[in-house]
Amino acid sequence: MTSEVIRVVDDLEAHGYVSLDDVERAVGRSVASEIASGVLLVDYRERIDPATGNRHPVTLCRLNRHHPEVRAQTAW
Repeated sequence: MTSEVIRVVDDLEAHGYVSLDDVERAVGRSVASEIASGVLLVDYRERIDPATGNRHPVTLCRLNRHHPEVRAQTAW
């Protein structure tokens, strides 16, 4: 359910950057439909392992704060 995803991601974002893996683990399913509908936005980045200097791809995920559903559920 999209409203549950919005609530979960809003809570996760309060602690900083959130990966797509973190979001899907927290909601217990794929969020591909929320990405396709524009509720969630993704950004492809690289994370550097400080111990080795190796780069690892990571997909960040965040709420689209301009989406009407997101605005309605996160407005204060």
